[in-house]
Amino acid sequence: MAVLDRINWPDEAAANRVSLRRFESVAPEAAWLEEAAQAIAGRRAPCRLRDRLSDGDRGWGITADGEQVGALAGRIVELSDNGHLRALIWTWLAIDQRWRAYGYGGLSVPLFESVARQLGATTALVPLPADNGVALYFWLRLGYTPQRSVQISPPDRPAGVPADALWMHRTLIEPPTETD
Repeated sequence: MAVLDRINWPDEAAANRVSLRRFESVAPEAAWLEEAAQAIAGRRAPCRLRDRLSDGDRGWGITADGEQVGALAGRIVELSDNGHLRALIWTWLAIDQRWRAYGYGGLSVPLFESVARQLGATTALVPLPADNGVALYFWLRLGYTPQRSVQISPPDRPAGVPADALWMHRTLIEPPTETD
């Protein structure tokens, strides 16, 4: 069972120019979601937000300047049998095409990582389709490094992650304080 089933996720988080607001099991209806689902998947079948939520992930709307500009989804799982290593697994992150290149995706990542860190996650993982070079570049810019495979128990492994997925990894460390 995924750790997220036992976690009390906050309803909102805000920092810098973006805020996140958790939505329930139903994905918002927006025309841009289908284009984003295809962009995330590359040449594979679309990766739809509603499917991620049906698989048990938590979803969040991304708001900037008073407008919903994107959405993300993820889960927190235990990576060790003793429960001492928790990981945030990113399963969906997309910005509405009209709002891309304004930095909202890059600003959302550390904000969601901060939420995950407060919930006990010490590492973050994201599976990428092997043919999505744009996503690879995005995650590399944010400090993630490639990792060929990860050990996640079958019930916690996100559905639809292909066997040839490239896993990106980043250790979640506390952000520096103003005195550092």
